[in-house]
Amino acid sequence: MSLSVGIVGLPNAGKSTLFNALCARRLAETAPRPFTTIEPHEAVVPVPDKWLDKLAILIGPEKTVPATVTFIDIAGLVKGASKGEGLGNQFLAKIREVDAIVHVVREFSDPQVVHVHNKIDPKEDIEIVNLELELGGIVGKPVIYVYNIDEKEIGKKGEDIYLCAKLEEELIDLGPEERKEYLRESGVEDSGLERLIKKAYLLLGLITFYTIKGGKEVHAWSLKNGLTAFGAAAEVHTDFAKGFIKAEVINVNELLDLGSWQAGKEKGKIRLEGKDYIVKDGDVIEFKIGS
Repeated sequence: MSLSVGIVGLPNAGKSTLFNALCARRLAETAPRPFTTIEPHEAVVPVPDKWLDKLAILIGPEKTVPATVTFIDIAGLVKGASKGEGLGNQFLAKIREVDAIVHVVREFSDPQVVHVHNKIDPKEDIEIVNLELELGGIVGKPVIYVYNIDEKEIGKKGEDIYLCAKLEEELIDLGPEERKEYLRESGVEDSGLERLIKKAYLLLGLITFYTIKGGKEVHAWSLKNGLTAFGAAAEVHTDFAKGFIKAEVINVNELLDLGSWQAGKEKGKIRLEGKDYIVKDGDVIEFKIGS
């Protein structure tokens, strides 16, 4: 699905640092000064998926392809952006193009990184950005608030996302096991980053279905919740939609419990569905296509 999430907030809130952590590469310049980002950066980010990991262990494919979310790092908004302050018109135009917003709010303290209003006041910062978005005609978009906290506050919980963007960026340099060990020592199961990616995925109204290509490729696909097997077939390939005959479907947990597609067939767990079937999150689908 070609849906995207824009990262917004005041200058020096940590947007580019968060963006680098999301894409696990230092694509965006970060610096302790406002307007480090001028041109938006874009990255396609894999969605953490335990089902996909388990399917890969079960199938042993040559290739595993995760579902993804596209994040766009947009330059900091300032008071008066809707009137053109700080290149505001340019930045607001980019925000209008995205489907959801991650609003980065500064809670961390660092004398080396100047706050544009010379004080840490998350509530006021949120109000300033939201007002500029409203004045710029950007209303009704789904929003995730991400509070960029100090490292000592890791583990802080709430309905919103709390993370330390600087630490998440530093974790880029660690291997998967080292990263897990660090998180365990910090007393958290998942990084704030993983929670953000998953929440952004849900915010976009996406679910995941899976295909297994001849045992050689396990692929997770994004699909708008409520779409049909016909829509899912089109997501895989336009020819699949044109030649759609039926879909063989099983829930991923059932498949993992049974141990193989063949076992699913033998036990009558593989369902035959038509093009109007509403795809469910976690469906594993094999499309039957005519010429």
